[in-house]
Amino acid sequence: MHWFGKYLSLALTLPASVAAGYLLATIVNRWLHRSYLPAVGILVGMAAGLVEIFRQLMRDEKKQ
Repeated sequence: MHWFGKYLSLALTLPASVAAGYLLATIVNRWLHRSYLPAVGILVGMAAGLVEIFRQLMRDEKKQ
């Protein structure tokens, strides 16, 4: 049952990262008035989420 929680958190990492990137970019967009920032925030959030997923998977692989 322990693995279920670990891999469920991995499944939620990517959508949470994308949402965080979008929200932060939207806040900065209201300040700087640049229309492309939400798209950049989504891409940066996606990249950050994928990096975190790969890091966690590599860490788990080393333990086994």
